[in-house]
Amino acid sequence: MASPSSAPRSGPRLEIPIFGADTGVLAASLGARRIELNRAGSYAVGGTTPTLAELTSLITALSSSSLSQSKRCCVRVMIRPRGKQQQQQQDFIYSDAEFASMRNTVLRVAEQGLLDPDRGDGFVFGVLKVKSGGSGGTGGAVEVDVDRSRELVRLAAPFRCVFHRAFDDLFAPAAGVRGGDGDGSDEVGDALRRVKGAGFNGVLTSGGPGNAVDNKERLGKILRVARELGVEVIVGGGVRSENVRGLAEGMELGSSDAAGEGGDDGDEGEAAPAVWFHSSCFAAKGDDGVVGFDPNEVRGMVKEVAAVEKGV
Repeated sequence: MASPSSAPRSGPRLEIPIFGADTGVLAASLGARRIELNRAGSYAVGGTTPTLAELTSLITALSSSSLSQSKRCCVRVMIRPRGKQQQQQQDFIYSDAEFASMRNTVLRVAEQGLLDPDRGDGFVFGVLKVKSGGSGGTGGAVEVDVDRSRELVRLAAPFRCVFHRAFDDLFAPAAGVRGGDGDGSDEVGDALRRVKGAGFNGVLTSGGPGNAVDNKERLGKILRVARELGVEVIVGGGVRSENVRGLAEGMELGSSDAAGEGGDDGDEGEAAPAVWFHSSCFAAKGDDGVVGFDPNEVRGMVKEVAAVEKGV
């Protein structure tokens, strides 16, 4: 295992989702500046809420490693009671019982004293609702559920909150976003204003269903509007070391060394929030069909994101 002492709190704006606590220290030691914690085994369904034991294990491991306490990387906790399902049910639209579970989890985690708002620690979640007149089936017309989202953000305070890739379902076929007149910025702006209005600091997005590379045009619109609103953008969805430079072409990535951490998240008077990149850094499936954490891909992502930020 690489020495954790090499992992800076500042550095390339790379966020790595992990599934279970086991790879947390390794991801940090290789240069991950933020870690998104998901439940072990939930990668196939898009990541779900980790157990409290997994969060405790991760924070303990990061804090007890040879990495100095002042450089412990930021941790974001996924709040998602269920993953993708095959039945005709729109993802990210939750029953009352599921939403109650989300509320309780946010409260319980926030009260544990494991997370540190000064490091930029926080939560990742997204709640949608059926648009008026919509069917609620898979691919139906949906929008950000501002009321439920705002309640979770309030319960999470003072920790930062990111609206995750539920955002991309807003741009699915028949989901109620037409692409709009002109460049489509009206629809993007409406979605981002709802995210901002609910109190989120950032949004994790691939620009729509599928991979970020396939949605680069809309990603550009999202970045422009998000910058105006002071919302941080984390670009995820098929982001790999071999395509980061292509994705970044034409993006204004921002230059704040502490963007999204320690209070610098685009508040009034601060620099515009910078763009982050989000990658699971998993190896390709082997003969057994299993995907696994790939340290070499982490190293590649760190190198490429650093080069992108330097304009190399």
